[in-house]
Amino acid sequence: MIQGIAKKNGARTRYPAESFFLSVAIAVLAVVLSLTMGDPAVTNGLVIGAVTGISFFLVTWWMIYCIVRSKKDKSVNPLLAILAIKLFILKFPLVGLFLWLAFKYWEINPFALIFGIGITQIAMLGSALVKMFGKKE
Repeated sequence: MIQGIAKKNGARTRYPAESFFLSVAIAVLAVVLSLTMGDPAVTNGLVIGAVTGISFFLVTWWMIYCIVRSKKDKSVNPLLAILAIKLFILKFPLVGLFLWLAFKYWEINPFALIFGIGITQIAMLGSALVKMFGKKE
């Protein structure tokens, strides 16, 4: 989905695709490192946090894509834009419910959960820093 958006909209939207793949790579690396520690609470926190953060990232970019596409193209189904707006409103209560269920049934380290959720932001910051310092002309 992210690559499809990037191909349709040109060079400016390569940023979400780079951040997505960098987020997945950092998440996999963090989970593998936590598996070597042998603490299941840390591993559970990282996995749940990374899935939450990456899914927030994907949902946010999908919503932006739907709303921007509906403004550019008049033949687009307006129900898709309405669904995107409703999903934007409902995503926080849904994530709260998901995290409540996760804490109820699994042993989770809260600091690992916070780090897992922050993996996407770390990837976006890293991607932006590479672009900023990589272009020395």
